[in-house]
Amino acid sequence: MWERFKWLLTTTFKFKKTAYPRTLWGTKLCLLSVTAGMFSLGTVNIKFESGFFVDTLGLSYKEPSLYSMYLSILLFLVGCILIFSEWNQKLRHTAKVMISAMPGVPAYFPENILDSTEKAFCREPITIGVQQSATENIDIQIKRYNAELEVEVFKNYILHDQGQKLYIGGLARIPFLVAYGAMLRNITSEIIYFDKFHRDGSYGLLSDENKQISFKKFDSVDKVNSSGEIGIAICFTTEINTNQIPKELRKFTNILFSNQGNSRNLIKNQDNLQKLSTQVGELIDRLSSINGCNKIHLFLSVQSTFAIELGRRYQEGTQQNWVIHNFDPPSQSYTWAIELSKSGVSIYTP
Repeated sequence: MWERFKWLLTTTFKFKKTAYPRTLWGTKLCLLSVTAGMFSLGTVNIKFESGFFVDTLGLSYKEPSLYSMYLSILLFLVGCILIFSEWNQKLRHTAKVMISAMPGVPAYFPENILDSTEKAFCREPITIGVQQSATENIDIQIKRYNAELEVEVFKNYILHDQGQKLYIGGLARIPFLVAYGAMLRNITSEIIYFDKFHRDGSYGLLSDENKQISFKKFDSVDKVNSSGEIGIAICFTTEINTNQIPKELRKFTNILFSNQGNSRNLIKNQDNLQKLSTQVGELIDRLSSINGCNKIHLFLSVQSTFAIELGRRYQEGTQQNWVIHNFDPPSQSYTWAIELSKSGVSIYTP
């Protein structure tokens, strides 16, 4: 109930928001200081047209008021400080990233998701990943990802020079979306996701009501297979059939379901998204600590933003390497996977 009330309140008064509140108040203070200065330094006379009972209305001071002058100067200075502090903070400090690494995926950033008042503060959009042709080349995508990781593309080329906010989204195979999310795990800037809505093909922010989507209770699997591997399957977009999971992991995989069924774009609220990814991260922490565990396998039927946000939970040193599998609809099986480690990604070979 509280989440619904909060969402309704935010939506109702959204029209009162501005991307630069300090600039707004600074301008008001500057105008107020000018008005105060007029009254402190001179005379104001208003002459009416003939026919009025009063011909002239005057307001005058014999001497300028020092207190009024000081007040107007103080208001003007405070107003200028507010304006310049916000412009120094926001000017060109918002980055925009489009992940484009699938056949037929547009490489342009969806500018319609931005508030019109914020566009002036944004940097030019950046596209990462390899724009694939009709025939995908996973090896080229792996090389591109590792090259972007090596140069620390987010730190040195996207959020450099005090980048404070990042809009990110796009389309790629689930394994690479998770891997790109892992690049963001040490980013301190505010991250805002956008998703593609499959109902009409448009893009939008995760700003709907928080419907408290969570995981159903499940019987935890805390035993690794003979190779020291254990798995997690998340069924949000569609159900994952146990028979689709490789035989060596079927009895060693935790299968997680949503408490609100399956659908595309199931999660429409960023707070909800972050809470779910945190819970999965905690599960991975626990599984990584099992004696003999050396790899965590992920089978994910989730929307792109969930895959990216989940990647941010990867922690080298405290977690075992992740193996993220890619589902192939024609064969109804997982045909390839990449292994994520602190040094980057590589093709997983069982």
